[in-house]
Amino acid sequence: MRHVALCVVALGAVVAAGCAPKAPTTPEEHFRVASEHLRLGSYSQAVETYRNLLDEHPFSDYSEEAELKVAIAQYKDGACPEATASFTDFQRRHPTSPHLPQVGYLLGQCAEQQMRPADRDQSASQNAHAYYQAVIQQYPTSPYAQLARERLAHARETLASHELDVASYYVRHDNMPAAQTRLLDLVNRFNDTDVAGDALLRLGELYERDGEQDKAVLAFAALRYHHPDHEAALAAEAALDELRADAGDPPSGDPLAVLRAETGRTRDLDIAQTTRPVTAARRGAPTAPGAGGFGLPGGTAPFGRSSGYGTPGRY
Repeated sequence: MRHVALCVVALGAVVAAGCAPKAPTTPEEHFRVASEHLRLGSYSQAVETYRNLLDEHPFSDYSEEAELKVAIAQYKDGACPEATASFTDFQRRHPTSPHLPQVGYLLGQCAEQQMRPADRDQSASQNAHAYYQAVIQQYPTSPYAQLARERLAHARETLASHELDVASYYVRHDNMPAAQTRLLDLVNRFNDTDVAGDALLRLGELYERDGEQDKAVLAFAALRYHHPDHEAALAAEAALDELRADAGDPPSGDPLAVLRAETGRTRDLDIAQTTRPVTAARRGAPTAPGAGGFGLPGGTAPFGRSSGYGTPGRY
């Protein structure tokens, strides 16, 4: 009886072994199995199988796409640092790949998912800005360029809001010249954002408080000229009505251009640190207030406005 039982167990093991899934051996099988894992959301298994393909068949026709899919699986799994490293490696290894617009856009997405509120470190926002801008400039006709334009706007709003928070810091510490310079630079760099309308209103108020009525008129007029639909435009119009008796009407043309000339801020002030991603080494370097590492305490900035523009979700 014992001999029969052992035979039954052995037979069951053989049958079970025969029914077990066959391990992939060819590049085609590896790629098919990995892609099925990816489709079903089994991202860790997808990464493992794609990497097995690359290890066992490094020169197959599937290698380039397998490298890309490893990064995509990591991105979908929420492993943004790992995905960023994989996407960057892909760019380096395949400088002429037709997938590069997608890779650049997904690098921006990874950075955007790591963005912090406007009153915190802005390294991730700078990275997202740089990645999206690169896609737009290098692949302007790609469908990913349009997606990048839409997401670039969010990064710019967050960076501009951070600059406004830093100006608020200077106001709280009674450093009005620094606050004025910061606000004007914000407008020069991010005049396409809604935050720029807030900045022009605050700039006009600071100039008026310091008795610089001529500059206040230019700031308020620039808000009305560049952001006529902004909610702050009505306040700027009311301020201009009060100032006309002493300072007169603003000059014709673009008031912001005149203000730049009067303050010596006529050069191109686009943010240098957003033209390329912030590396780990640069993140570890000491930073001045507002240079990416400056954080303000509390949840509300001066000027009576909320300090944050929100943290992005997963896209």
